[in-house]
Amino acid sequence: MRKVLLVTAIAAIFVGACGPGQETAPAASTDADISLSGPVEVTLWHNQTGVLAKAFNDMVAEFNSTNGKGITVKGEDQSSGNSYTGIYQKMLGAIQAGATPDMVVAVENQVADYAKAGVIVELDPYINSAKNGLSKESLADIYKPYLESGKYPQYGNKSLSFPFVKSLEVLYRNDDLAKELGFAAPPKTWDEFEKQAKAALKTDATGKVTRWGVSTFSIDTFLGQVMNRGGSIVKADLSAVGFDGKEGLASLQILERCVNEGWCYIPKGFDWQDRFAEGNLLYVGATSTSIGFIIDTLKGKALNWSVVPWPDAGGAAKQIQFGGVVALTKTTPQKQLASWEFLKWFGDSKQTARWASASGYMPLRASAANDQALKDYWAKRPQSKQAFDLIPGSVAGPSIRGYQEIRDSIAEMETKITTKKAKAEDALAAAATRANTALKDNK
Repeated sequence: MRKVLLVTAIAAIFVGACGPGQETAPAASTDADISLSGPVEVTLWHNQTGVLAKAFNDMVAEFNSTNGKGITVKGEDQSSGNSYTGIYQKMLGAIQAGATPDMVVAVENQVADYAKAGVIVELDPYINSAKNGLSKESLADIYKPYLESGKYPQYGNKSLSFPFVKSLEVLYRNDDLAKELGFAAPPKTWDEFEKQAKAALKTDATGKVTRWGVSTFSIDTFLGQVMNRGGSIVKADLSAVGFDGKEGLASLQILERCVNEGWCYIPKGFDWQDRFAEGNLLYVGATSTSIGFIIDTLKGKALNWSVVPWPDAGGAAKQIQFGGVVALTKTTPQKQLASWEFLKWFGDSKQTARWASASGYMPLRASAANDQALKDYWAKRPQSKQAFDLIPGSVAGPSIRGYQEIRDSIAEMETKITTKKAKAEDALAAAATRANTALKDNK
């Protein structure tokens, strides 16, 4: 019922904001080359809580005191506990009330929803502004996958968001167990991956499994594998999903064999961290932000572990990257430029290195690797540097309306496999049907 009400609310906002038949791409800005004429305050809705909130607020305070342009950023946690959904629900209400913040943290499919309501600023004029934009060198320093995720195919591939916090779906390896099993190197192919994972399976005298080869085949594990096999998440023309081909079936069948043969651990929440820290998991697929949680779970225990590339099936990307972006809302030329100035500052090499050191998220820029503070941080957490090195081989999911529903269909599909309620072929077909309906409903 909650989801039905939310969809109804979105529909009502779009009708009120755009009118019948008026869905258009956001108009190009003509205000990117102006100068700030006086003090200006802008509001940013974000989702940083706890220790991260303090680090973020400290950075905002520094920007406010040093920007020299009279800009004051007012950060407000609107997430209801670090939740993108929390901000999303409040943003829908703000759009309907005509009281949006100047900047909002979101994931890309949410920005695509906001853009349909006509409230999002196109960033290309700001990015490319000779006066206030980014130089070619600066733009090239930002990892391309991060910038690509800010382009929205349902809106003429225009840039409607800028990267904020980014993570990768990575593969964690218990190096001690791998050595014990005789595997000197991580698997290069998926066949090698299965061989190694199966070899890790161990049972006690009663037949109970006490050690597993892998845990947490997530949505992004599946999607990354599909793309690396040469498939796609959705077709280029957005007419249908692409994950339901032979690439998707081969990817899902690995999970099916894993479950049926007993060499994968099906976690309860995040208890895979306990199994990994105990030394009873060879591989885990999870977000790069899990590094800190693994360290905490180890509690000083001596365990050699690392972040390694996913097996390679011959395609391009191996890792799915994801995380928060920031979108600017249509307010005034002064507020929009002030907001852009903050995004530029937060995303520069020094600040992105500082934020990565404080938060565990990935830096946005290649040059951040030269920052001494970040080097010191990586020296203590080499797994974070290993994840950073995988960014060039990453790709984002499609920045489209309906992508969350597509992800939901994949989660449901994987649950059917892990609970043995469906065969891979049937679960994949059902997921594609549900996802295609979502695509159709969000055209």
